[in-house]
Amino acid sequence: MTETTANYDETWKEAISEYFEDFLTFFYPNLHQQIDWKQPPVSLDKELEQITASSQTEKRYADKLYKVWLLEGQEVWILIHIEVQSQYDKEFPMRMFIYNYRAFDLYNKPVISLAILGDESKTWRPNSYEYGIRESQVTMTFSTVKLLDYQWEDLETSDNIFATVVMAHLKTKATTSNLTAREQWKWNLVRSLYERGLTKFDIINLGKFIDKMMKLPPQLELEFKSKLNQYEQEQNMPFLSTIEEMALEKGQKIGQEIGQEIGQKIGAKETRKQDIIKILLNRFDNLPDDLMTSINQVDDMSVLENLLLSTVSVNSLVEFEQVINNNLSSDN
Repeated sequence: MTETTANYDETWKEAISEYFEDFLTFFYPNLHQQIDWKQPPVSLDKELEQITASSQTEKRYADKLYKVWLLEGQEVWILIHIEVQSQYDKEFPMRMFIYNYRAFDLYNKPVISLAILGDESKTWRPNSYEYGIRESQVTMTFSTVKLLDYQWEDLETSDNIFATVVMAHLKTKATTSNLTAREQWKWNLVRSLYERGLTKFDIINLGKFIDKMMKLPPQLELEFKSKLNQYEQEQNMPFLSTIEEMALEKGQKIGQEIGQEIGQKIGAKETRKQDIIKILLNRFDNLPDDLMTSINQVDDMSVLENLLLSTVSVNSLVEFEQVINNNLSSDN
């Protein structure tokens, strides 16, 4: 991947992983209404790997596979594929068919196949695959959504997370040869996150998605960050993705960087615990008493350092609590 190559695949996978129900609400509302959301969906990463590895096509890639339960109690699998190619691909319908029948063949589960078409062709709209000879015929149909069909005005007024993801995708595609325009659109989209009344958690995630997808060369990225920093100072609203970026760039040195950011000295155990609590409060607004108790009971400095690093990468307090348990288990 070059410095300015857009990162569509990882961005979409992360967004779907974090906001699966919002994904179905936005793109497939009829299907969303048929699912029993009282039973949490289950991500099937290992099953997906086996399904795609069994494919005989040269291009073996599908994005997400989930197990859900319908309102009448039936268990079904939902296989999601994101296609961002800009030209006709005759093998795409066959890939959809192969992934579907391999899921049924390996696990004997009914599969609902969904496709998001993020390419630039208005006419390419595959939704079926068939093969056969004479009276012996096999046909499979699958649901597709074309991102080009969405109107910009509707996306701007939508309160669904994926409206922003679609806008970032469309503007990334549209600015492939004009990165200066991409920087301006990236700034417009990130700034709008603050103006829409989103939670800190959603601002952080969406900012991360936009940043990963709308890749910029170093100079334009510097201009973007300068605008963002100035805006944050004016609004007094720190954007925590900058801390996450520091963690990626500096690894184990993140503790020192965070310490400088919040004006604390890193070294004493109690100070480390307070740093952890402050960052979690900044990200998630409120901490349960039992979680604060668990943090304060940690007495190993190496465990505290690992927890400090995890504060900027976990997606929920439940996930952070699991990190604590894992660290304590390995320490014992």
